[in-house]
Amino acid sequence: MCGIIAELNYASERPVTEAELKEPLFEMFHRGPDDEGVFTDRHCGLAMRRLSIIDVAGGRQPVFNETGDVAVVFNGEIYNYRELRGELEPKHRFKTNSDTEVLVHLYEEYGEKFLERLNGMFAFALWDAKTGTMLAARDRVGVKPLFYCDLNGTLLLSSEIKSLLSFTGVPRDIDHEALTDYLSFYYISAPRTIFKHVRRLPQGCFIKVYKGKVEMRQYWYYRFTPQKMTEAQASERIQEALLNSVRRQLMSEVPLGVFLSSGLDSAAITAMMAKLGVKTRTYTVGYEGGGTYNELDGARLVAKKYGADHHECLLGPEQVKEYLPSVIEHLAEPHGDWTHLAMHHVSKQSRKDITVALTGAGGDELFAGYPTLTAAKFGRFYRYLPGPVKNAIRKAADSLPVSNKRLSLDFKIKSFARGAAFKPELAHLKYKEILTPEEIKAFMPGAGAADSFGVFARHLPQVKSEELLNRLMYLDMNVFLPYCALHPTDMVTMMNSQEARVPLLDNEMLDLAAVIPLGMKIKGFTTKHIIRKALNSCLPGEILKMPKKGFTMPTSYWLKDSLLEFAREAISGARAHNPGMFNYAFAEKLLDDHLAGRRDNNRKLTCLISLFIWQRKYLA
Repeated sequence: MCGIIAELNYASERPVTEAELKEPLFEMFHRGPDDEGVFTDRHCGLAMRRLSIIDVAGGRQPVFNETGDVAVVFNGEIYNYRELRGELEPKHRFKTNSDTEVLVHLYEEYGEKFLERLNGMFAFALWDAKTGTMLAARDRVGVKPLFYCDLNGTLLLSSEIKSLLSFTGVPRDIDHEALTDYLSFYYISAPRTIFKHVRRLPQGCFIKVYKGKVEMRQYWYYRFTPQKMTEAQASERIQEALLNSVRRQLMSEVPLGVFLSSGLDSAAITAMMAKLGVKTRTYTVGYEGGGTYNELDGARLVAKKYGADHHECLLGPEQVKEYLPSVIEHLAEPHGDWTHLAMHHVSKQSRKDITVALTGAGGDELFAGYPTLTAAKFGRFYRYLPGPVKNAIRKAADSLPVSNKRLSLDFKIKSFARGAAFKPELAHLKYKEILTPEEIKAFMPGAGAADSFGVFARHLPQVKSEELLNRLMYLDMNVFLPYCALHPTDMVTMMNSQEARVPLLDNEMLDLAAVIPLGMKIKGFTTKHIIRKALNSCLPGEILKMPKKGFTMPTSYWLKDSLLEFAREAISGARAHNPGMFNYAFAEKLLDDHLAGRRDNNRKLTCLISLFIWQRKYLA
């Protein structure tokens, strides 16, 4: 686990010096407090900070091939490196026991096609001195981040935006389309970032620089290839694949534990660890006065069943005030989903005991866990209703009293009524929408028309002939999962020099989910049906029957009292810092309506508060 950077002057072949890599590297000290490595070869430079997890003693980077003309810096883990090493040893001499060294020898054997053979979470930059080629890539689903800037014949790469910005000459111009995406969904997805000249390498993609040309290609796509099987067969295969995935991802020479919620996915990981004979530490985040938002009771059930060394980490409004500015400065762009603060808190508390944490991310995307999918099923019937009936339903929904409870009935009904009038894919996004196009225009006077669907629509040609629910899951897997969930998780855990792993996104689980029929994933209006069936023998009944809650925080309540002044100061501070940039009265009206109980503007407010804090830190 590391932070990596690379520089290649591919047009001018100006030499790269160690000195110009030092500041960007220092910006990622937290990603690798254990070691540092810097390498330059004419017009190429590679550097890294290392968090030692595998081959603690011998896995220093950069790692080279036998002749020293292929070098790599690597962030992440290759879970099948032992099998790959076994294949390579007859032809290659290994100097370390690290997974990183497998990359240089695989590259020598297969070129860029070696990417298809990796099972892991990773981002790396590889330099081939003989051919003058640089290859940089990310893992299949986007667990590990990689950003780049292609500027005046120089390609710069880094694990973090803040590090990339510290290279000399990288502009900070805002990407206004990315800002629109952010306001629509409170995160920004590939290939954009908030900065026009800084780009995200999309998941499952690589950049190749050769003979003065830079090209990006996608090496992996998720494909739905359903096979005939019974539910009993599917359940058995899920149990086997999950056990194998957890076994692989226990690979570590440092202490390891689980971030445990009351949900199926993290509970399943804990169960598999127990089945493998591993007594684990588990960590659950709870909230001061959290009410329906707390998952402490469910997590206790699972921890007790498997004899885990269980820890509860309580988060309150004071921690939100403390964490949010530092996390946003670290991300270097706004992120409006404040649950990453809860992840930061549980990471910070658990880092005293463990260096590696297994998380349950990915299960909802692979096995149809989101209530928006059941909304899509309802939507099929809704669209056939006469216009007057639809209008009556929308009016009735608007008249429901506002509730600040977690996934409250009024929230679900209002979201459905707002989105169901649109075509299915657009309706799916409308359920997740933060600010509407009309609200974005009111907040940013003079801005062009907002096209929040564009960033999602580019993925649909890959699944144009698929069933509707498969298309919707594909959107979640390619946009929501990597950029609203995996990216902030990586960033906030690495702030604490901790590695987060995702066994449910292991290659074996990805391949299995692709062949399980849709009708087993969502049966009637029951989400994750086949996962519940597969885990029936090993999880408490209360957990199996529990509906999807979502990872959310009680900010709706906190913004009415303990975070009220924090919110007001964020708005007034942004106005004083840059008075003409936004319509700050729009944000004040949202806060006033929320305080008066006229609307639950929680998500809109966290979106804007994060933006205002970022604005003060990164805009002149």
